[in-house]
Amino acid sequence: MTVLRFNDFEMDIPARSLKRSGCEVRIGSRAFDLLAALAFRHGEIVSKAELMEVAWPDTHVEESSLRVNIVSLRKALDGGNPYSFVENVAGRGYTFTAIVTKHDEHRTTDATLRTDSLPNSCARLVGREQLISKWADMIGTGITTIVGQGGIGKTAVALRIASLLRDAYDSVVFLDIAGETASTRTPISMSLAVENLTSDVLRQAVESLAGQSALLVLDGCDWSIDRAALVAESLADRHPGLAILATSREPLGIIGENVLHLPGLEVPEAEQQIDDLVKFSAVELFAERVSMVAEEYAIGGAREIELAAEVVRKTDGNPLAIELAASRVADLGLENLVISLDRPLRTLRRGNRTAHPRQQTLRANIDWSYNLLDRNMQSLLGLLSMFDTEFTKEAANRRYGLEFARYDFEEAFDGLVMKSLIAGRPGGGTYALPGLIRQYALEKQAEATTATHLPSMNTELVPSYGDHHQGFPAPLSSRTNSRTATTTSNAA
Repeated sequence: MTVLRFNDFEMDIPARSLKRSGCEVRIGSRAFDLLAALAFRHGEIVSKAELMEVAWPDTHVEESSLRVNIVSLRKALDGGNPYSFVENVAGRGYTFTAIVTKHDEHRTTDATLRTDSLPNSCARLVGREQLISKWADMIGTGITTIVGQGGIGKTAVALRIASLLRDAYDSVVFLDIAGETASTRTPISMSLAVENLTSDVLRQAVESLAGQSALLVLDGCDWSIDRAALVAESLADRHPGLAILATSREPLGIIGENVLHLPGLEVPEAEQQIDDLVKFSAVELFAERVSMVAEEYAIGGAREIELAAEVVRKTDGNPLAIELAASRVADLGLENLVISLDRPLRTLRRGNRTAHPRQQTLRANIDWSYNLLDRNMQSLLGLLSMFDTEFTKEAANRRYGLEFARYDFEEAFDGLVMKSLIAGRPGGGTYALPGLIRQYALEKQAEATTATHLPSMNTELVPSYGDHHQGFPAPLSSRTNSRTATTTSNAA
């Protein structure tokens, strides 16, 4: 007997039965065949021709018959949500996004003894397959932290890794740091939420995992970085069989922590040949999401592909920003969308209503990071937005160092790098603000200028790095700073 399990579904292939949490799910025979074909090859793209051959092996049918049965299948699985287990890959076919485990009559499991609190994660992670496979092989006991900008996909990657590893552990626990409250019941949740973290609270958290191997996913650690670091380190020290997978916009700063930097999706250069554009993961994600929310604007022709490439360039390859941009295609059209992205904070303001508030608009997402900065880092971020291209730490220090008390510039600059708001270039020595972060910081700087009744600066007149002698822009005033800053690098 072959049984496929995914999320809370169980699919008995010989009995042609589909159950959800033990309850029978009514599904047509064609839809069942399609689900079986997709589930057996979960994570792969199955062509439309292959699916039609499975469901109608001896009959020629139109592609519309396949679409009708896919719609029926989606409704049976999750009410027809376009971000469903079954996703359309524009021009290529369909893919099943849930993690599937296969069981047969010769295999017994102790699933009833396992605890698993992973939330459902249905969306296909475009351009992340190889990275997820590589990182999953690196996860062992101890602490691993996935670090990156807001909206870059840290939570989604962590969930997919945890799903791949779930059968290797007795217990898989997922905790959203921002969502934990003192009223939560589990000892680990309490340790992350109580006002006074005592040794007794930590002891109870450790004892709750006694006698079992466990994978603990701590999501959004930047919300309470010091508390998350203390709890994670205490648990890891006292529980040798525990693996902790954390997500954060900065490392936890724990000895022995394995830090994995999650980059944006691949974005084509402006001069890239048209035939190569569709190969970039950022373009693929945009095209896929557009096909879901505005099928009449499907990315297919040369002009549409060029516009899609321009969209992903203006969104830094950030998956959240790309999905928000795709959601605006239906009301703006591709041409107007590209133009409007000159002001991305105004355009990317409509997202999934069921998402966390910080993921519903681009501004809310960056607000989340900005509001966790201290005053010096907020001030320096606004000042650094005046660089319209790469800069060195020394150039920034010469230009803005005297705006801060002694050593405050160094701490603020390094803090912004650590929190993924300044990107270090590979090879070290030069830095830049990601385009979306710079647009946000420019607004904050304009607000600060207005608040102090200073004349607003014309950012278009700010010289670029390299335009002046000594390799840095001219200072705002005649003041200079002779203090030498140590150059650091960060391959974010």
